[in-house]
Amino acid sequence: MSKTAKVITALIIIIVVIWVIVAQRPAASETVKIGVIAPLTGARADAGEYSRNALEIAEKDINESGGKYKVSFVVEDSRYEAQTAVSALRKLIDLDNTKFIIGPYGSSEVMAAGPVAEQSQVLMIVTGAQSSEISQLGDYVFRMIHNSDQEAPIFARFVAGKMKSDTIHFLALNTAITDPYVKTFRSVIEAQGKKVGLIEKFDSKANDFRTELSKVKSLNPTDIFLIITPKQGAVLLKQANELGITAQFYNIGVEGPELLTQSDGASEGLLYPYSYDDLNSDSSVRSFYDSYKGQFGTSPDTIAANTYDAARLIHSCFEKVGINVVAVKACLYETKDYHGAGGTFSIDEKGDAIKSIFVKMIKDGKFVRYEE
Repeated sequence: MSKTAKVITALIIIIVVIWVIVAQRPAASETVKIGVIAPLTGARADAGEYSRNALEIAEKDINESGGKYKVSFVVEDSRYEAQTAVSALRKLIDLDNTKFIIGPYGSSEVMAAGPVAEQSQVLMIVTGAQSSEISQLGDYVFRMIHNSDQEAPIFARFVAGKMKSDTIHFLALNTAITDPYVKTFRSVIEAQGKKVGLIEKFDSKANDFRTELSKVKSLNPTDIFLIITPKQGAVLLKQANELGITAQFYNIGVEGPELLTQSDGASEGLLYPYSYDDLNSDSSVRSFYDSYKGQFGTSPDTIAANTYDAARLIHSCFEKVGINVVAVKACLYETKDYHGAGGTFSIDEKGDAIKSIFVKMIKDGKFVRYEE
């Protein structure tokens, strides 16, 4: 072999060795932007804080998992306002070029933003909105929380068994969840021989409820159902106590520290349905709970768990099928018995999470599972 041939052969060997080394080196992970719409300010800023904290944990867990895809979150404030949520969604789609959205939080926000996501073929995974009407928005809208048609019948049967008279009155937010919730609730308790009486609605920014409470007090109520935020609930319950209203109060499934710290004890005995069990022994629940409590010094709630699960579920679909929106959508619909931070759940044909629902209460200044 000539000297030139030997040199060429050596160069070929070197090139092959370099190629093998490069080929065996793990490919750099692609980073996918995920948009987030949450109420960082406004009437449900507490939910926004839970969401933001959960995203911080999710981003770390996902990006350290060694998968093909990493994530970054682009967070927009909805202020718990429908039109602000729509503006945030359009910004995430048009300027940030995001195809995957976590949020918005509230039912009115989702009802306004959902059609935009559907038209744009952008996946939206909702964390807190329960209105049953959301199930009809289209197949690009999913949610990590059970809908009102799952919750209301279960809780209505419970409430009917607890009522001290045949009538329950509603004091409720004027948002997209109220009418469908009351409709389903009414149909169930009427079958139990009970009825819905007064229905008084108020704005999400209201901070004085004495007018509504005076109306219901004139009816000598024994049972009052609230559809209200934790911050407003604390004020309303305190004012009800000041007015001498001794009825049993119920609420939809929301927890918030304000109910414990700002009600001067008037929230004691409040009953509500819930799907997040922070005492669940499932390893996924425990891992998230411990991470959240250790990092932020407080317990997570259902919104935190749902936000974390939304991020992890989207990412798991990225790893399975890539980042094509249609493929990820199909992957989400195939979710069955997923073990997440919020417990085990499946996604039904309407994109809604199917979860176990139980009753909790405020007892001795704490959120605890209800026991007879």
